[in-house]
Amino acid sequence: MLLESTNSEPTLTEQVESRIRQSTYGRIRNLSVEEVQGRVVVCGQVPSHHTRQLALQGVLELLSGDRFHEKIVVG
Repeated sequence: MLLESTNSEPTLTEQVESRIRQSTYGRIRNLSVEEVQGRVVVCGQVPSHHTRQLALQGVLELLSGDRFHEKIVVG
């Protein structure tokens, strides 16, 4: 019996989460990425404003500014 392999692509939220982790070099804590009513909501904590900017830059590489909402806390 042959099993079909599912070669599924990562979801949009998984892509965004991965990009944020890469762009912040893992310096974001409690990262949560959800899709709500067609918009991606990103929540988390970062140690500095610079790291917050890196996270936002990572998101903007995948989405336009009107497609996401961020709740990233510095401190």
